[in-house]
Amino acid sequence: MRNRKYTISDVAKHMGVSRATVSRALSNAPGVGAALRQKIVDYADEIGYRPNSLAKSLSTGRMNTIGLIYGDVRNPFYADLTYYMQKAFDREGYAVMVFNSEYSVEKELEFIRMAEEFCLAGLVLFTAQTSMEKANFRDVGIPIVFVNRSLAMEQYDCVLMDNFKAGYIAAMHLIKLGHKRIGMVKGNALSSASMFRYDGVEQALKNCGLSLREEDVWSGDLKMPTGYGLAKRFFERTSRPDGLVISNDMMALGFIDYCNEIGVKIPDEISIVSFDNIIFSGIHGIDLTTISQDVQTMGEKAAELMLGRIADPQGPCRKVILEPTLIVRKSTREYKE
Repeated sequence: MRNRKYTISDVAKHMGVSRATVSRALSNAPGVGAALRQKIVDYADEIGYRPNSLAKSLSTGRMNTIGLIYGDVRNPFYADLTYYMQKAFDREGYAVMVFNSEYSVEKELEFIRMAEEFCLAGLVLFTAQTSMEKANFRDVGIPIVFVNRSLAMEQYDCVLMDNFKAGYIAAMHLIKLGHKRIGMVKGNALSSASMFRYDGVEQALKNCGLSLREEDVWSGDLKMPTGYGLAKRFFERTSRPDGLVISNDMMALGFIDYCNEIGVKIPDEISIVSFDNIIFSGIHGIDLTTISQDVQTMGEKAAELMLGRIADPQGPCRKVILEPTLIVRKSTREYKE
């Protein structure tokens, strides 16, 4: 029976019901009795019939697919987010489609246009930058949720960590250990998360009578090779910070890799605090002190906001702010001159 391609009409004709009844039965929608639903499902499985998602999208004007735009899909933090969101979306019958922007505003805007053309059910943006503020996302025509970005968050659904507080906590941890000269490796200069983390670090130092020297601040792109390269420049200097806040774990891992290569012991010679708490941060030998963003809650809340927006396009915008948590491991210690 599987030698030909069956259609929904074939299933409906065999079962003596309408196409709409078959569609409701196979999508587990209300309006079909349990016994009839099971018979339809069993017959569809017997003949190998599968609903045509493209045809369905043409008839409804929407695919049951959510687009996810990341800056770098290789980052384990994004992989974890995808894992938890996909589980949440899958329970509601949605698939996910991943776009990798390489932190390019132009690519992100192009992906947004493509998502609308493909009639995706919604779009989750993880790397929206301040330079995109002038973009009129309300003209896109599909629901948008921002994750860990405060871009226009009064107008759109968003879930984010309190990045100012995260930066403050990271710096205070080093200050409490006795570090007085603290530097920072920032993320993208156009990222609101990076800006707030920097502000938090600066405020913590100011509150303790310290200052963040201009020469002790670097910018990076959140990638591991960048952290490695910055470490080279860092140790070329004769005068340098004894404590360092790095804007994400991937750059911190690159920095630590170079330290291991040249025999610099962490935290004996420098204490490091980072952000994200990716899976590799807790590996023995790395033991990175980091700020956890609670990736599971972040992913689940992002999915919840998206599903809510799909169900109620005109409802009020929602903002979810998550508390940062300091995870103390072995990359920091009490400062000794």
